[in-house]
Amino acid sequence: MALNLDFAKLSGTDVLDMAIAIESEAELYYEQLADWVTDGDPKVRDFFLRMAKLERHHHDQIVVQRTRLYGNAPKSNADKVSWAVEMPDFDKLPTDASLRHAFDIALDSENRAFEFYSGAIDYVSDEQIEKLFKDLSAAEAQHTRMIRDEMQRTFA
Repeated sequence: MALNLDFAKLSGTDVLDMAIAIESEAELYYEQLADWVTDGDPKVRDFFLRMAKLERHHHDQIVVQRTRLYGNAPKSNADKVSWAVEMPDFDKLPTDASLRHAFDIALDSENRAFEFYSGAIDYVSDEQIEKLFKDLSAAEAQHTRMIRDEMQRTFA
């Protein structure tokens, strides 16, 4: 479920509004994963809730930069649709999904987020937004490592 975008055709507000929406979605999906594993290891549930808080932090960082650059400029329609960047691929989710599936879904979502921010970097003109997207790209890679570490702890 890759997202193909021509960033060159998007405005600065479009890209930032998309990023805000994407991080909001990511927070929601981690909360859903936490609810999904309620019957499992409580440490895994707590892990997914911590991941949701990290996504909220990313959201807030992007909002600050959007406000700095564009003030109260009208929002684009980016927050009116699901961009599915960090949304689980529900087509790949079996009806008898396991804890392992939850982790695999989270890994796949983080990889797509990394690709989104990495792809957007070349099309932003503001140095602070470029730095923000580089930091977010690095954070998504760190999230992948965190998920892998948690998987090792859980399945060891």
